[in-house]
Amino acid sequence: MNRFFAGAVLALSILIGCGGDDDTPGGGTEQKCSASNCTGCCFNNVCQTGNTASACGKEGATCSACGSAQVCRTNQTCGVDPNSVWRVQPVSARIAASDNGTAWDADSSAPDVVVVMRCPGSTTSTATPEVESYTPAWTTGGCTAKASQLLAEPWVFQLWDIDFSSDDTITDSLALRITEEFLTAGTVTVNASGGMTSMTVQLQKQP
Repeated sequence: MNRFFAGAVLALSILIGCGGDDDTPGGGTEQKCSASNCTGCCFNNVCQTGNTASACGKEGATCSACGSAQVCRTNQTCGVDPNSVWRVQPVSARIAASDNGTAWDADSSAPDVVVVMRCPGSTTSTATPEVESYTPAWTTGGCTAKASQLLAEPWVFQLWDIDFSSDDTITDSLALRITEEFLTAGTVTVNASGGMTSMTVQLQKQP
């Protein structure tokens, strides 16, 4: 009789030990975060709202962390805020050794380079300081515009060699289409044109 009772207790303890150890009703496995149960995005199998820069996404996709120049837009994708203001600043250029075989200046010195530009949405032009060099560099003289304007209209610019008598054109008037990829990268390199072999332009989001 005692052995029967002991066996019954042992059997009961085994059945209890084999029960489910999760909190899911019915003892099932934990439900995975997915499009079927999350309209935002999933992070570590937890559904997030999907509308913040640190966790951006929708329809149960894995959350994305937006870049420093990006926001989580209303469609729950990372991208540039169309209302953000950006500064377009030429920072360096390389100028050809001659102007189609002729010295840039009468004394055979380096050209005195200026970049004249106009940002979308502006009716006035701005210009970099004059720098006498085949590899001029600048930190001032750029222009500003909203991201929505830069993405919709081209940035217009022209390089000049400033002289005493008359100024020489280094390039024709050029138009550069700014893309969202350029804004995210923060810089763009302009290819050769006329007497300019290349130019680097900085794209900086303003506070």
